[in-house]
Amino acid sequence: MHLVSISSLSEVRMDFTSDFFFRQFWQDPRLAFEAQDGLVTLNIGSEYLKNLWVPDTYFPNEKTSYYHLATTSNEFLRIKPAGDILRSIRLTITASCPMNLMFFPMDRQLCELQIESCEYHPAEPNLFPALLT
Repeated sequence: MHLVSISSLSEVRMDFTSDFFFRQFWQDPRLAFEAQDGLVTLNIGSEYLKNLWVPDTYFPNEKTSYYHLATTSNEFLRIKPAGDILRSIRLTITASCPMNLMFFPMDRQLCELQIESCEYHPAEPNLFPALLT
């Protein structure tokens, strides 16, 4: 993530707004190609993203968000010969930031932008051991 700005922080709404470039890297061997002289990276327009698998990331503490579209989609996709992919997209997100204002105005707050995947599940404990025996 490349943070461009934090444009607002609201104690009343308990949220903050940030503008950033969200970059994702992954590998898809189905997109591998043979490099040729002068062709070491494919730069693909964002209109082709609907035809490709992309990570299913989301921001769980998001209140509102939008993609930047002026004058065109602020997004790109680069593919290297081994199928290594870089996707970059410009986003503005307003995210919740629960604050403890007990010592306001002498308090300190820590606001975070949470990023998760819909389908990735790290090793989870066995919640039903009796059913597996």
